[in-house]
Amino acid sequence: MFIAEVGAFVAGPGPDGQTLWSVQGPVVSALYSGPVEVNILLGERESVDAELVAEVVRDIDGYLTAGLQFLHAALLEDPAVFGLDAVAAERFREFDASTFPVDLPQLNFYADGEWLLRFAEGALPICEPYGVGVTFEATEPVRLEDLRTYC
Repeated sequence: MFIAEVGAFVAGPGPDGQTLWSVQGPVVSALYSGPVEVNILLGERESVDAELVAEVVRDIDGYLTAGLQFLHAALLEDPAVFGLDAVAAERFREFDASTFPVDLPQLNFYADGEWLLRFAEGALPICEPYGVGVTFEATEPVRLEDLRTYC
C-alpha cells in the first residue's frame, strides 16, 4: 500500500485475521523526540480513507495537540478516570503540549473513518500498562479510550 504524502506501508498480521499496515518511513513530530508510528488495520476487502491519513500526517503536530487538549480537558473534568484525585490534577491546570505527561504517540487508522491516537506510555495511572487513547471521527476528537479495559 502506498499513500501519497505519507509513503509506503508494509503489511503484517493483525488481530482476528486482519492485516496491519505500518508506514515504512519515519513520521516526525516537533512535539516528540522519536518518530510517530502510523498503522492501518484492515479486514479483507476493506479500504481506508487515504486522504484522511495524508491530512493527519501532513498536520501531525496539529492533531497531536488536539488529542492532548482533549486528554487535558477530560482530566480536568474527571481526574478519577485518570487515577488522580482533584489535588493531584491541579498540577495539570495549565495546558502545555510539550509537558503533558504522555509519550510514544501512535496513529491507528481503520476502515470506518475512525482512528485512534494512542499514547503508549505516560506518567498518569491510566497509562498503565497499555497507554491511553483518543478516538477521532475523521478530524474531530470524540472520546477518551481507557485502554486498560480492552485487554
